Amino acid sequence: MQGRIVEVAIIGAGPYGLSIAAHLRDSGISIRIFGEPMRFWREMPPAMFLKSLGSATDIYTPGDRFPFVDYCKARGLEPEEPCAIADFARYGIEVQQTVVPEVEPVNVRQLARHPEGFEITLANSERLLARHVVVAIGLKAFASMPAEVRGLPEDLASHTCHHASFGRFAGKKVFVLGAGQSAMQAAALLHEAGAEVEVLVREAKVEFSSHSTGEPSLYDRLRRPKSGLGSGLKNWLLEAVPGGLYEVPDRWRVPFVKTHLGPKVAWWLRERVSDKFPIHTHTSLIAARSQAERLTLSIRDQSKGVYEVTCDHIVAGTGFVVDVDRIDFFEPNLRQSIARVEGSPRLDRRFQSSVPGIFFVGTMSAMSFGPMFRFVVGAAYTSRVLTRYFAGLTPSAVLAQKGAASPGTTSPAFQRSIADNL
Repeated sequence: MQGRIVEVAIIGAGPYGLSIAAHLRDSGISIRIFGEPMRFWREMPPAMFLKSLGSATDIYTPGDRFPFVDYCKARGLEPEEPCAIADFARYGIEVQQTVVPEVEPVNVRQLARHPEGFEITLANSERLLARHVVVAIGLKAFASMPAEVRGLPEDLASHTCHHASFGRFAGKKVFVLGAGQSAMQAAALLHEAGAEVEVLVREAKVEFSSHSTGEPSLYDRLRRPKSGLGSGLKNWLLEAVPGGLYEVPDRWRVPFVKTHLGPKVAWWLRERVSDKFPIHTHTSLIAARSQAERLTLSIRDQSKGVYEVTCDHIVAGTGFVVDVDRIDFFEPNLRQSIARVEGSPRLDRRFQSSVPGIFFVGTMSAMSFGPMFRFVVGAAYTSRVLTRYFAGLTPSAVLAQKGAASPGTTSPAFQRSIADNL
């Protein structure tokens, strides 16, 4: 076993993992953090944009020292919407290199119990001990494929998150499933790459968010206050009282998490999809089979009934469904010990699971805390809660790290970076 025991091991180096690491490091808490920084975001197609506002999509650090909006303004980039995902990924890497330079770009192979906490085996065969583990992995492990296409080979059926570009589909006939942001962005990118695209939507219509120009009236500000989750009183309350939904019983909270902030497409995407390719509403896929390196789809349309069509590929923009059983690095007995809410881990107020010492954050915490935690904006509250908890442990358990940036200050490196781009 190499090295001393670490107080907190963080698995995942995306917005949640980096935000938590920045707060813990700043408080002098011993950490190690594993994973390729911002990998999920870096692997998305360059022409994709954030659905969220730039002002609600930060790597959250103590004192909010590195807002994404400032990064964008210094470079002449759009600071609010639509913001390019590639710009957010580059911003995340820069903040990581400045604030959490010790990220180890290696995957975790196994996590198992140990008398002193947990034993972590890395992909490079190193083993270490940690008293606490924060699981901050991204969404890719939870990509949801419809049952009708689940058994098909990847060259015929894929999820939107599996593509860094769509150029290989030029001249191909591709069907897209879904009515949300990822489905419509994928359809737009496929069309722009030269594919023949059709979209299948179960719902009666595709919903686009509204875009208001000019200063809203006082009445509108009171009736539909703005928040990091968008306009509306519910969204404002979710951000203003981020832990409020934790107290709500499962029978009310779980349906709300599943339906609130559901499939809706950003206003700025409308002109890239409307009248560009067929979008079939009231339509669903009922079967798909491979045939001579192509696909034959059976489709049910409310007006036309059931019909068949042949295509080259199908892309599922059908979201993500958290399932602890799909996290492959858990030792089986440890995985089985984790209590669930609809496949997600059941958490206490500190994001701790039923296995003391293991914490889950991000989308994995949404079933316990609410829909805000499916979005980057939830990382601010999560980081504060975890930092207060770990900082409250006995002093002997907290090993101070040297070189952490002071709260409320901007590092010289980051200052130089902004100045260079003014």
